[in-house]
Amino acid sequence: MNINDALRISRAIGGKSQEYMALELQIARKTVQNWEKGTSEPTIKQALEWFRVLGQSPIPYLFQVVHGDMGGASGEKDIDTLKKSLTNLIDVLPEEGMRQLMFLLYGDHGSSPRAVMNMVTAHLQTPMKDRVTNGTVILKNYDMATRQNKLTAPDGIQPNREFLVHAIELGETAVVNCTNAYVVDINSKG
Repeated sequence: MNINDALRISRAIGGKSQEYMALELQIARKTVQNWEKGTSEPTIKQALEWFRVLGQSPIPYLFQVVHGDMGGASGEKDIDTLKKSLTNLIDVLPEEGMRQLMFLLYGDHGSSPRAVMNMVTAHLQTPMKDRVTNGTVILKNYDMATRQNKLTAPDGIQPNREFLVHAIELGETAVVNCTNAYVVDINSKG
């Protein structure tokens, strides 16, 4: 998949016209056509805005652009493809993400790794409004435990609080705009 495929497919899935995208992005319809044909490409900022307008996460599309058929691994993939997808994911995760993943799976937090993964999976299957509410409660609980010196693993990896606050704010905006996704800009807080 190329970036032009990702744009074209995401727009089709979102049920929006080229005219709609041009209007929302404040660009010419011809620019949208050129992006989808691959005769020109959007900037990273424009691509992120594209997905924000559609209310979709760019991650599955962009992962497929970078890693081809390895992107967006799901239960439909065979085990060898799934293993390759996970290896590719590790190659592109920032250090903080790797440390957080290891903490989720092997940290001294007292929860079963399989239970943690199932909780996260269940959380991501709920509507955005519920995810924002849950994220807000989790942040409040974390802040209280921090102030009371009652963290379960105070020497373990800690969340990037500023990033989490910003993500919750973007989630709230997504709910208000009736979209299912938000994107944290790579140049944003945290």
